[in-house]
Amino acid sequence: MPFIAPDRVPPTDGTPARVDEHTWSVTAGQGPHPRIRFDAPAGPTVLLATETGERRILPDDGSSPAGLTGSGACWLLPPHPGSAEPAWHIVSDGTIELHSDGNRRTVTVHAPTATLVAHRARPHADVDGARFTIGLPGADALADALAGFYWGTVLPCVVERTTAAGYPDRDGYVISTLADKYVGTYPDVDHEFQIKGRMAWGSRTDQDVVRRMIDLQLRLMREDPQQLWRDPCAVQPDGEREYHVRRNSLDGSRNAVMFLVTGNVEVLESAWLYFARTKDTGWLRERIEDLEGAASCTLDCMDRRGRLWSDVYYEDQVIKDGRETMAASLAANSFELLAALEDVLGREQRAVFYRQSAARLAAAVREPLPAGHWDDVTHRFVDWVDRSGHVHDHIHLLANVLPAMFGHADGAQSEHVLALVDRELEEFQRFPTFLAARVQDYTDDEIGDGGPYDLCAAGRYWCWDAAFWSWRRNGTMLSRQLEAVAAQGASDDYVMGERYDMDHVHYVDGSDWHGAAHYYEYPCVYAWVLFTEYLGIRPTLTADLRIAPRVVGTGSVSLAQRAYELTYRIDQDGFELVNNARRTRSFELDLSALGDADTGPTDCAAPRTVTLAAGESVRVALPDTAAPAGTENRA
Repeated sequence: MPFIAPDRVPPTDGTPARVDEHTWSVTAGQGPHPRIRFDAPAGPTVLLATETGERRILPDDGSSPAGLTGSGACWLLPPHPGSAEPAWHIVSDGTIELHSDGNRRTVTVHAPTATLVAHRARPHADVDGARFTIGLPGADALADALAGFYWGTVLPCVVERTTAAGYPDRDGYVISTLADKYVGTYPDVDHEFQIKGRMAWGSRTDQDVVRRMIDLQLRLMREDPQQLWRDPCAVQPDGEREYHVRRNSLDGSRNAVMFLVTGNVEVLESAWLYFARTKDTGWLRERIEDLEGAASCTLDCMDRRGRLWSDVYYEDQVIKDGRETMAASLAANSFELLAALEDVLGREQRAVFYRQSAARLAAAVREPLPAGHWDDVTHRFVDWVDRSGHVHDHIHLLANVLPAMFGHADGAQSEHVLALVDRELEEFQRFPTFLAARVQDYTDDEIGDGGPYDLCAAGRYWCWDAAFWSWRRNGTMLSRQLEAVAAQGASDDYVMGERYDMDHVHYVDGSDWHGAAHYYEYPCVYAWVLFTEYLGIRPTLTADLRIAPRVVGTGSVSLAQRAYELTYRIDQDGFELVNNARRTRSFELDLSALGDADTGPTDCAAPRTVTLAAGESVRVALPDTAAPAGTENRA
């Protein structure tokens, strides 16, 4: 639904003049030191600041009783996401001060003028003010959830210059929960999805946060006291780092390392995403040796057969004391990404080395048991093989879909995996996305001593499951998953817990979630799945953007975020893309999931590349429409 702005601005001592439907210009009174004050009831507030060229987010989290000082802009939101009251975006060239006593907020702009823009209670815009519009069937609820998650969780988790202002490791310090005891930052697992969500949003300010998060991880690995380049599980407010965490099984009989290589694998993908977005070769050149250091930790855990002895990957409370299929497949993919970055810098020998390492990992994954990970009897990949050689397999989702999607499985194995997923679909899609099809079969020597909450649906599993459905070009499934998470978010004012829908096996207590409260994971992954997998706006090394929509139905999408600045339209006759940026850009078009084309995961032609000047558009006929496939018209 379109947003209708109010007739008046918040109480102010300035003089407002309406500019357009949503915008006012406010002028200060006469005086040697012009300033404008705005007054509003208590509610979520986000102040922006620029510090040595870095853009900063300062959410008002109550940690600064004397107030916050920023520059450039301030956001005032009403307390409730569904409020009829608007949010206000205050923009000015001067210093901006915020004072809040828990009941009222006062914003003082030290400048002769300020611009005031009205938005809905949870703005359909990024923190820099760039709006988005998703004009597709059923998209109103999806867009509301996107905004609710961003303003209610994604932005408030950035505490670098608020709660963490005095921490030893404040740059890149982003927390994972806003209502629980876990007060630290968690690079080893959480950074992957924290980064993906912020990259998906596409603002310049979110991008700066991502760069600092990556740099924090690289520095922590350089400073590993054992010089093993480990990415720590946690960094606490006092600077304490947990590089090595072991946990026992529920019955005390087993023990495993939590996230032995998880963060080292993830940071390679994060660096690839950042570079694909920015094309900043200077940044990459300065960090390539650190990225190789991160890779070295994973390489050290490989045996001579190419098997990765990774212990636990992602799951906090599943004790995997051995080699895990999911970890090996993700590690192989990360080495391919690192090789591509080496190519960018002309480091040919290093690129060859990492591709060969990826190939060794992939070969070990598809090799049959007992040496490999494929079960020739059940026709699926097992979850993990422990250090005693015992096979653990409760039909793990990612252990099967990742080798197929990444090309690590052979043709016959991939066919079996697709049949498995379709056969077990009801169990795998319990919310989404469930860890395994047989969670009831996990035993007390497999479940961690913190309890079984990890055996249910979590955003980190959904992120890769959604990538699998996008690979299968199944927009209907992606739409269904997004709608499920959006509906759950709306029912709880867009505050999501950590793990979902375990009431049928464990924790039979009437609650549909367990673990940490007000958690970052679903809000961040939701943004990634919506922007990247469903709307299909993807980073790439070989163009400015790759456009690969998986959307259902016809309509239009307009994204003003700095990373996107585009509009695309889908109708019965074709696809139109408009470059809304003020510069020429290149786009790779993969329209294989649109129109009446019947394509599988692997039978699509390579995407075509188009270059569009500022304001230029291109229209492409879709398969089986009136115009011949591949016809282009430019405007």
